[in-house]
Amino acid sequence: MSSKLLLMIKLNNILPLNNNKINRLHLLATVLFLALFAFPLFSMHLTNVILMALSALTLVSLLIKPISIKKPILWNLVFVLPFIPYLVELLITGFNPVVRFEFEKKLFFFTAIFIIPVFIEITGFKNYKLALLIFSLSVLMLCLYSFTALFFKGIPFSASSYENGSYILRHNFEKFSGLHSTYYSVFALSSAWFLSYSLFEGKKTLRVACKIMSAILLISVLYLAVRIAFFTLGVFILVSIIESRNAIWRKLLMVLAAIALMGTVSFVVPSLKNRLSEFLTLEVGPTNNDNTIFQRTMIIDSSMKIFSENFWAGTGSEHFQKELNNCYSLNKWKEGAVLNFNPHNQYLSIGINYGIFILILFVACLFVIFRKLFKLPEGKYFCIAIVFFFLTESMLERQMGVYFFGLIAVLLYNIQPFESVSSSKE
Repeated sequence: MSSKLLLMIKLNNILPLNNNKINRLHLLATVLFLALFAFPLFSMHLTNVILMALSALTLVSLLIKPISIKKPILWNLVFVLPFIPYLVELLITGFNPVVRFEFEKKLFFFTAIFIIPVFIEITGFKNYKLALLIFSLSVLMLCLYSFTALFFKGIPFSASSYENGSYILRHNFEKFSGLHSTYYSVFALSSAWFLSYSLFEGKKTLRVACKIMSAILLISVLYLAVRIAFFTLGVFILVSIIESRNAIWRKLLMVLAAIALMGTVSFVVPSLKNRLSEFLTLEVGPTNNDNTIFQRTMIIDSSMKIFSENFWAGTGSEHFQKELNNCYSLNKWKEGAVLNFNPHNQYLSIGINYGIFILILFVACLFVIFRKLFKLPEGKYFCIAIVFFFLTESMLERQMGVYFFGLIAVLLYNIQPFESVSSSKE
């Protein structure tokens, strides 16, 4: 078999062949699309350039061979509906710089609902597992680079690295990786489960390799000791056990073993032990601004206060941070006001910005998206991670979080056939 034919077979696993030929324009667009999933390794500027190039090629392909795109676009409106208020406020305020900055973070949702569905419709792209694999491998590369740098600097061997919520450890990791530890943790946790459902399922050697890579990612998550990641990992394990084909008594034993293992790990891993012990320090000791549980409590209390005061219509993104900072100052927490802490809760961020009705719309849209994603095994764990991490991080207030949620959710949502919008006669 010639090398050219072998190449065609491999490409056919990504794109359908047309008269035994690969459409070069579609192939180039696919390369750019897959490159997007390596965004954890790229700067946001480069990622945006790749997205713009993909958009241009998709539009050219559509002009060369027009197809009906009405149905996929209609179904994908669910991604943009909660963010329309950002656009409305931008227009009303005459392109206010603060509002514009907030809107630009959400711009992906206004473009992705057109570009990605149309790209998939035009090219016939179907190998979503390859896209998730590229994302997972990019996170693994970031993991290996960052932790190698930490080891060369001697951070893991210093007791001071694990004090004050493991601040030195987490700060240095963020410096080397360019990622906030919470964002890295949700990336790594999701990647570990994506690798479990990789496209190498039938090959033993590569299956083992995927398990090793998953283990490395999970160890890194435990070591960074992001509390919501530790909790979400427990939920992942519980769901995996419940879905297994073992007898009920075996499942119970596995659950008990998992609880014992996670309990042991929480005492053995110094960073995790320090992070979890902050709950006890807050409870029995005096108020300490360095305690991250105290900080989170102040943030949530202030956010809930602002949300309740602006329950119906919200503050608008123009006054969002100003209102929070004023509340921090009134509570005599100067650090919160100086550092401009957001609510660290995506649901509250939406609610504070535009009120209860937009918050309900946001949750309803998530429900519609997740109902479809749950049909895929990778999608199920992705949804679980998003639900919990949205509780402790305003992920859609950073471009890195927007790309993580947006790219993967839009891909998995569109890779499956859509239900008929209406019954039409043949």
